[in-house]
Amino acid sequence: MQITVLGSLGHIGQHLVPRLVHDGHNVTVVTSSERRFPAIQALGAKPVAGDIADATFLTTAFTGADAVFTMLAGGALSDDLIAAAIQQASTFRTAIAAAGVHNVVQLSSVGADQGPEVGPLHTYGYVEREMRRLAGVNLAFVRPVGFWDNLLTFIPQIRNQHAMAANIPGSTRRAWAAPEDIATTVADLLERTPVGTTTRYVVSDFASGDQIVAALRAALRMPDLQYVELTDDQYRDGALAAGVPDALVTGMVTMGQGQRQADRFYADLDAHMPELGTHGLSTFVPRFVAAYNGKGDAGNAAPFAGGHTR
Repeated sequence: MQITVLGSLGHIGQHLVPRLVHDGHNVTVVTSSERRFPAIQALGAKPVAGDIADATFLTTAFTGADAVFTMLAGGALSDDLIAAAIQQASTFRTAIAAAGVHNVVQLSSVGADQGPEVGPLHTYGYVEREMRRLAGVNLAFVRPVGFWDNLLTFIPQIRNQHAMAANIPGSTRRAWAAPEDIATTVADLLERTPVGTTTRYVVSDFASGDQIVAALRAALRMPDLQYVELTDDQYRDGALAAGVPDALVTGMVTMGQGQRQADRFYADLDAHMPELGTHGLSTFVPRFVAAYNGKGDAGNAAPFAGGHTR
């Protein structure tokens, strides 16, 4: 197959592109910088550089593709970026139609089925609605849950305070996904896109804050490591003091409020539960420990559970 992939070699692409090349496909990787060309070519894929906000560029990149993988650029979404997200989805739709692509896999997120009560995650619902306007296209939405790598942002707090603090109770049921498992789902859907419009969740494991801290307490040999539940005001004040922009903090607080209502937050996921992936908590903990000890990348985590980076 001829497959075009957005997202360069980011969280998902670094696993997706090698899988597709290994499976024998001709893969074109869209990147924003020619500096990434050597790494992309080393994997056996063809790089093209350009702006995904440019419909003409995307049309060229998509032309001839049997399937394309689309995703929003950048990191966290916040409510004031809804219009920008819709505009990007509209650009995807224009380029897909102009290029005559018949199979599309779009990266979405848990929470896309809900409203502002889940914070920035509901932005993906607007993206899905815009993409559903495509006619004659098989469209698959992939909705990952929170990224394991988001937890790497707690490393400084754990190192300095021996604590992991959030505005979500430590006992709350939470779902997590690894980029490897997301890439596997995306690859499967690109190779065999179901007819019509489908939605597929990706879950690697379920783990509460208390369970995560217990695993890290043992792995880090830090017996006093604690999970600390913050009030929304405490969480907000701490984030603002750390220099996080106010609009971003507001979105993070709201998303935590939404996740506190786990039964409602995960209602659609529970109704369409996928088979769990292979990269659960026991797989993530050694990666966390390596990053904590300076042997991994602790600075490439998406700032939202469920948010995405390229």
